Amino acid sequence: MGLGGCYTCIRYLMFAFNFLFWLLGCAILGVGIWVRVDPQFSQYIQHVNLKELYTAAYILIAVGVIIMVLGFLGCCGAIRESQCMLVTFFIFLFVIFVVLLAAGIWAVVNKNSFRDKVNEFISDDVRKTKAGDALAEQRMDNLQESLKCCGAGSVLDYGLSPPKSCFEDNSKIPYTEGCTDKLFKFVSDNLLVVAGVAIGIGLVMLFGMIFSMMLCCSIRDTKG
Repeated sequence: MGLGGCYTCIRYLMFAFNFLFWLLGCAILGVGIWVRVDPQFSQYIQHVNLKELYTAAYILIAVGVIIMVLGFLGCCGAIRESQCMLVTFFIFLFVIFVVLLAAGIWAVVNKNSFRDKVNEFISDDVRKTKAGDALAEQRMDNLQESLKCCGAGSVLDYGLSPPKSCFEDNSKIPYTEGCTDKLFKFVSDNLLVVAGVAIGIGLVMLFGMIFSMMLCCSIRDTKG
């Protein structure tokens, strides 16, 4: 049965979308791997024991793989003109879209609690350092030297005797900014990259759902 011009156009759009969708899956996979293996992320996570970021990295990796597979299945559905595959593709795409939307809302709502958790971990290490805990002191020294900060909230956390790691080389003036603000800024700056990728993925998903339903309806009308 010959395909009309509109049907052919939809098929090409479906192919183009799924190729873009596959590329975005690669991007998510890449971001997940980057968060997991980047030395800076690893260093900061170890300092404050935020192992949840590793969990988020594994989730990104899994989502990236799933999206890549879905892109491949969408192409197969278009090639085989299978309504069943296209509907399945639409359902899975919709589920992923809802999950990502919910995760984004959760991240925005819990932004302040995340900051409080970071501050709690760092403040605890400051207290342990003042009490003579060698491991806590090493973590704080590494964190303060890396971020050029001092204490959790400010240098005042150490009273009148801030450690050497709170000073720039050959300087007698300690860093005044607390490590909580510095670390949170570092994480927030990198989250902007993740948020940008997520917004792009959401838009592509919407187009994918539209194209899959349009193609499914066109197949039904053509075969009917």
